[in-house]
Amino acid sequence: KYNMIHTLIGNLGHLFVTCAFVASLFATIAFYIGLKKDSWIRFGSRLFFLHAFSVFGIVISLFLIINRHYFEYHYAWSHTSKYLPIYYQISSFWNGQEGSFLLWMFWNAIIGIVLMVTNKFWKAPVMVFVSLTQAFLTSMILGSVIFELKIGSSPFILLRDVIQDTIFQINPDFVPPDGNGLNPLLQNYWMVIHPPTLFLGFATTVVPFAFCLGGLITGNLKAWIRPALPWAQFSALVLGVGILMGAYWAYETL
Repeated sequence: KYNMIHTLIGNLGHLFVTCAFVASLFATIAFYIGLKKDSWIRFGSRLFFLHAFSVFGIVISLFLIINRHYFEYHYAWSHTSKYLPIYYQISSFWNGQEGSFLLWMFWNAIIGIVLMVTNKFWKAPVMVFVSLTQAFLTSMILGSVIFELKIGSSPFILLRDVIQDTIFQINPDFVPPDGNGLNPLLQNYWMVIHPPTLFLGFATTVVPFAFCLGGLITGNLKAWIRPALPWAQFSALVLGVGILMGAYWAYETL
């Protein structure tokens, strides 16, 4: 029963990733059609909400694997251990590449919801490119093989599928008693607050980008600047704060 729960959470994570990818792709198509047919905008909004829900599901699934020490999963074994306090377990969430992409997707999903709620005129043209960006980011953690081409790397892959060791030939169900833990240089309170700040800055850059391209495809070559400017300023502010945090962290560590 215990192992079944472990497997269930990983399978749910895979399902959420697939759902997030498919929903973002179809949301992109729906919003694009919505440029000419308003009825499709509502459909696109529902698909993006489904995508956001799936992203939140991925976040919860991966954190449960980390927090409950399911070391049969490669991500948990690589980046955490039983002796890490909760705040370092949180920071180990984005320690790996897959977790970093997931953190980026998480902020983008929230920003997309804010844009849909606050923009009526620009909703379809902007959300076309926000949804497309999310589809690209989600593909980075898809971990699927299509026609012998592997797309992305899944955070829910099992350790035995990554590491070729004789122990897994003897006992395929072997689970390490502990993980590798977090690099000592990263066991710092800045690791908890610096990456989320920096990735929020990364995520907000999608907004002026989406407004700009939305203006191009709708022919509003100047009107997009006014709604995009506050987002660009906010993005510069957050990224600036993130860079200062990183600089002080490096100075403090060294």
